Amino acid sequence: MKATEPFHPSNILCPVDFSELSNLALKYAAAGATAFGATLVVFHAQRFILPPYFTSSQIAELKRQRQGEKARAKEFLRLHVKKILGSSADAVRIKYDLEDAHPVDAILAAAARHKAELIVMGTHGRGGAKRLWLGSVVENVVRQAGVPVFAVRQKQHEFIDTSNSLKMPKLQKILCPVNFSGAARTSLEHAASLAKQFNSRLITTCIAEPGDSLGTSRLKEELTSWLQQSDAAQCDVEIRTGKGQAGKEIVALASRTRADLVVLGAQPPHGMHRWFSGDTTEFVLRKAPVPVLIVPEK
Repeated sequence: MKATEPFHPSNILCPVDFSELSNLALKYAAAGATAFGATLVVFHAQRFILPPYFTSSQIAELKRQRQGEKARAKEFLRLHVKKILGSSADAVRIKYDLEDAHPVDAILAAAARHKAELIVMGTHGRGGAKRLWLGSVVENVVRQAGVPVFAVRQKQHEFIDTSNSLKMPKLQKILCPVNFSGAARTSLEHAASLAKQFNSRLITTCIAEPGDSLGTSRLKEELTSWLQQSDAAQCDVEIRTGKGQAGKEIVALASRTRADLVVLGAQPPHGMHRWFSGDTTEFVLRKAPVPVLIVPEK
């Protein structure tokens, strides 16, 4: 592989719903904005469904009233960010945006409107708190956004100082599973870029699933050769192989290595490869003990 441009987003979109996990995502987004010198766009969407029995005049009046409330809602959003980020909010370039629309549609539209190159959001995963940002919202955004999505969930440890988002993140170990697809190639580029920027150890793994013809020793040879042709060759790299169901092995490895971040490649919706076309990505998003960065295939 030829050297690629470093991953360096200039606009970061952070959808919030005022939940605890959303607040944590906001802190990660602020830390990212500080590290990359990016503009942070804090966004909130709350769809308001008009009662079917309202008359046209009542609907017009209600819409007029809601338009007047938008300024107050934006001020509430600003105060919420100040409360969560503290003094860090004054040191980061922040824009505020609101939308009256379905969360997935609103997030995608906001990402396009603000030219976001990274979306940071919290996910409760299936079975979690039934609030606005359910896991299905994150998964739909991942499939359609066309830009990397950083998904925050409950985890074993933080790699940011949650009390001070201005401090440089301590991103010590990055886990990047690969399967020699185009999606994995793109995710490896991003993982290597982050590893170089934060002086992190890059842990790569390839999982031999049931039915695979290659054994783990052969996979390790292939992975070693593949890495030597990439930007990862310039990083502190550790190679792991394993056997089993990909999603479960990735989650288990993230725990065993105490990784700070998992970087996964996601193929377009029409992709037919069994890895990262849906099941593995969704499983890791719901079960990983650390944040997950999903990178769409170029």
